Amino acid sequence: MKLTDFIVEDAIITELKATEKEAVIREMVFSLKDAQKINSKDVENVIKSLMKREELGSTGIGKGVAVPHTKHDCTKKIVGTIARSSSGVDFNALDGEPVYLFFLLLSPNDSAGSHLAALEKISTVIRDNDFRRFMREANGKTGIIEILKEVDGIQV
Repeated sequence: MKLTDFIVEDAIITELKATEKEAVIREMVFSLKDAQKINSKDVENVIKSLMKREELGSTGIGKGVAVPHTKHDCTKKIVGTIARSSSGVDFNALDGEPVYLFFLLLSPNDSAGSHLAALEKISTVIRDNDFRRFMREANGKTGIIEILKEVDGIQV
């Protein structure tokens, strides 16, 4: 599975306005709605589902990265987005550090295998120090998309 298979380019947020956990999730879900990947009627329910997942344990996995994710019937295929915060957000990350890169993932309820494959792809790339640094320093949405394509082995 490739990042470009599920990251919605139109929903990428190059600089979050939000400065706290629920607001970050809200802003990212709204970006998917604005990109017409989820319906307006599902937005609040999706946010609740993501926050419920956060209650089980923070998806702030450390090294400045969080991967909020949930399964929800609002989508028929896996969709995701990326957001950056140059100042960092307290996301209750496992290492106690602020989060600068967010990968939000929504999967259909019946997609256990592909949901795990997408999470595995994200976790593989975010382990790389250079990837995290390049993503934080990327020049706008175009720069982020170029990095995603490069990681996926797509000619840019």
